[in-house]
Amino acid sequence: MDVERILRANTFSLLVIVFLFLPLAHCNRSIPSLASAKTIQNGILDLTGEDPKTLDPFPLAGEWHAFPGELPETEAEFQALEKKTPVPLAVPAYWVNQNLPAHGYVTYRLQLKVKEPMNLMVYLREASSAYRLYYSNPERGLVLLGSAGKVSKIKEDSIGYYLETGRSFRATNDTVLYLQISNYLYSRGGPYYSPILGEVGKTILYLRFKERKKSFFFGAFLVLAITHLFLYIHRRKDKSPLWFALLCFSWLVRILLFERVSRDWFVGSDFLEMFQIRLEYLAFCGIQIFSLLFFFHVQPHLVPNKFKRYLLVPILLEILIILTSPYAVYTKLLVFSQAYMVVILILAFIAAVRSTFQRETRYVGAFITFGTFVILSATIYDSVVFFKRWDLPLITDLGFGIFCMCLAIVISKQNAHTWETAEYLTLNLRKEVEWKTLELKKEKEKAEKTGELKDKFISIVSHDIRSPLFGISSVVNLLTESPPSLSPERAKQVLGEASTGLKNILSMVEELIKYSRFQNAAVFPDYQLFDFRQITDQLIERVQEMAKPKNITILTQMEESSIGIGDPNLIEHLIWNLLTNAVKFTKESATVEVSLTESNKYWSLKVTDTGIGMPKYWTEHVLEEGFLFVRKGTADEMGAGVGLAFCREVAERHGASLLVQSEEEKGTSVELLLPNFEKIVLILDDNPGYRKQIRKVLKDIPCIIWEEEYPDHALYSVSRLKPDLIIVDFSMPDKTGIDFLRDLYSNSEMEEIRSMLVSSSHTDPNTGYKLETEVIDLGGDAFLTKTSPDQKMVELVKRLLDL
Repeated sequence: MDVERILRANTFSLLVIVFLFLPLAHCNRSIPSLASAKTIQNGILDLTGEDPKTLDPFPLAGEWHAFPGELPETEAEFQALEKKTPVPLAVPAYWVNQNLPAHGYVTYRLQLKVKEPMNLMVYLREASSAYRLYYSNPERGLVLLGSAGKVSKIKEDSIGYYLETGRSFRATNDTVLYLQISNYLYSRGGPYYSPILGEVGKTILYLRFKERKKSFFFGAFLVLAITHLFLYIHRRKDKSPLWFALLCFSWLVRILLFERVSRDWFVGSDFLEMFQIRLEYLAFCGIQIFSLLFFFHVQPHLVPNKFKRYLLVPILLEILIILTSPYAVYTKLLVFSQAYMVVILILAFIAAVRSTFQRETRYVGAFITFGTFVILSATIYDSVVFFKRWDLPLITDLGFGIFCMCLAIVISKQNAHTWETAEYLTLNLRKEVEWKTLELKKEKEKAEKTGELKDKFISIVSHDIRSPLFGISSVVNLLTESPPSLSPERAKQVLGEASTGLKNILSMVEELIKYSRFQNAAVFPDYQLFDFRQITDQLIERVQEMAKPKNITILTQMEESSIGIGDPNLIEHLIWNLLTNAVKFTKESATVEVSLTESNKYWSLKVTDTGIGMPKYWTEHVLEEGFLFVRKGTADEMGAGVGLAFCREVAERHGASLLVQSEEEKGTSVELLLPNFEKIVLILDDNPGYRKQIRKVLKDIPCIIWEEEYPDHALYSVSRLKPDLIIVDFSMPDKTGIDFLRDLYSNSEMEEIRSMLVSSSHTDPNTGYKLETEVIDLGGDAFLTKTSPDQKMVELVKRLLDL
C-alpha cells in the first residue's frame, strides 16, 4: 500500500471524526436532553404541575420508600407490603453507605401523583445488580415493565445482567412504581443507576440519540484502530501506530461491553454475562498497558528506562488476578485500576508539559498535553460518576475520543515527517536523475558533434601549426649551417618571420587552454563591481600594437561613468577576443569602431570592423554550441577558432547576450548586452540544471542574476558584493542552505540581505523542523518548495525585491 494513500486515509479519518461532532452537536439541540431530577418527598413524585406533552426525560433520583429484606412476587404480596412501614433509601446509592449489608435484596416503591392520566415511559439500565421493575394502578393491577438478570433471595440463584429496560405505561393518580434489587456479587450493593422517566416520544428520541452516540463512538474508534493498524503493517519500524491501534481497539471493546452495544449479539446466559464482565475488565487493563507502551515510544523520557518495566508490573498482576480469580474478587480492583490510570496519565501529562519547552518536541508535546489533560479530567470525572452514581458515561467516551484524536494527530505528524523525508529524498533523486540524464544527453550530443568536428579542427589547426614550425625548423637549419649561407640582413629577416610564427602558435595554444579551462569550470566567476570603460580603454591600448602594422585606426565612443557587475577578468577576456578578432580580420588602412553605451538598463559594448566579414551561414550559426570555424586573418594571423565560443560562454554565465551581424567583404559587428539593473539576485545551488531553470523562470524580472555553486565561495562573493536577494537550495553537498544562512546572518552587516530557501520538502529531514520556520528564525524572508508553480516564485521574488 502506498504511504501517501495511507497518510491521506489517516488524515481523512481524523477529519471525518472531527466533522461528525458538528452534526451531533447540532442535532443535540433538537433532541431532548436529560433534565434535572425532580423532588421526591416521602416516596412520592408530584407531577401535577407538569405538562405531559413537554415532559423531558429526567432521572428518578431521590429518596424512595424501601423495604429491605422484602421481595414480593405476586400482586397479593405487593398489597401486603403496603401495610408495612417503609424506610427512606436513596436511589441511586450504595447500600453500605446507608447502614445496609452489601449483599441482600430490597424492594423500592415510588408513588406518582398526576393531575390527569398521562402516557409515560420509564427506562432503566443496571450495571451491577439484578432487578425487576413493576408498575401498579387500580385499572391494570400489577404489571412487569422489565427485568435484567435473576432476582433471588438466594445467593446462588442471584446474578445481575447488563441489560436495559424501556417501557411505556399509562400513569394515573394512584400509580406506583416498584423496583426490586438483589445483589450478592458487588461489594457495595444497591442500584447503580436511577430509572429515567419522561413523555413517551421525548424519551424514545432521547434513547435513540443515546444509541446513536454509542454507535458513533464505536465507529470512530473502529476507524482509528483499523487505519493505524494498516499504518503499522506498512511501516513496522515505528510501533506507535500499533500501540495506538490496540489502545483504540481496547476502548472499542469497552464500549461494546460496558455500553451494552453487543447485548443483542447472543442469547443471554450466566456464563456469557460473567465472560463479558471479565472481558470488560481485561479491556480496561489493555487501555492502561497500551497507553503506557505508546507513551514509552512517543515520550522516551516519560520515566527512566530502568523504571519502565516496573510500571507494567501492576497491570500484568491485575490481568493475572482477573483471569484466575472469581467475580467477587477481581471486581474490587476497579478502584485500583482507575487510580493507576490516573497515575499513568499524570506521568504522561508532566512529560508532555516538559516537552513543550523543547523546540524539537514542542509540537508533539502540545497535543499530548492537551489530550492527556482532557482524558485525565474525564477519568477523574468517571471516578466521581462511579461514587456518585451519575448516569453520564458518554462524557468519558467523549474525553477519550478527544484524547485519541490528539494522539492520532501526533502519529500523523510523525508519519507526515517520514513521508516528507522520503518524498524529499525521492524527489531530489528523481530531479537529480532527470538533470543528470539531460546533462548526459547534452554531453552525448556535444561529444558526437565534437567528434564530427574533431578531424576538421585537427587538420586545420595542425596545418596552421605545422607551417610555422617548418619555417622555424628551416631557419634554425640555415642559421646552424657552417659556413652560413644567409647574409646578416637576410638572417635577421628570417628570424623576424620565425618569431612572428612562434607568437601566433603561442597565441593559439593560449586561446585553446583558456577556453578548455573555462569549459571545465576551472575558472569560477568572481562577481563584483568593475569599471567597464576603464577595462575597455586598457584593452584598446594593448590592441593598438596589433593594429599598427596594418595601419588600422580604432575609433571609440564611451560613456563617462560605466560601472558594471560581473567577473572583471572574464569580461576582460571577452572584450579582448572581440577586439583582436576585429583587428585580425580587418584589412590595412581600415577602421575599427568601439562603442560603450547604456540602453534600457543594459550596457552595450559594440565592436564593429570593416573587414572581410563572414558568410551568411557562419553568421547564423557562429554562436551555436559546437560550431567551429578556423580562418586566417588578413595578415595570415592564426587562431584556434574558439574565440566567439569562449565569448558566448562568458556572456551566458553573466546573463548577458551576444549579437552578431556580418556581411562578406563589408565587415562584422559584435555587440555584448550586459544587464545593468539596480536589483541583484544570487542563485546558490550545486545543481547547474536547477540554476538554469531558476534563471529561465526569472528572465522577465528586471534584475541582475548571478550564480554560485559552492556555499563558501558564495559567502566570499557576498562579502564583496551584497545582493538584494539570495535564492539558496537547502540540499547541497558541503553544507545545507540552513547552515549557509546561519553563517551569512552571523555577520551583522549581512542582515539587510533578503533570502529565500528552496527545497523539495517542507521539513528538515535531519531534525524534522519546518524549514519555513527555521528560515524565519534565522532572519530569512521566505521558503518555497521546488514543486511550486513558476508564477508563485516570480511573485515571491518580486515581493522580496519590492518590485
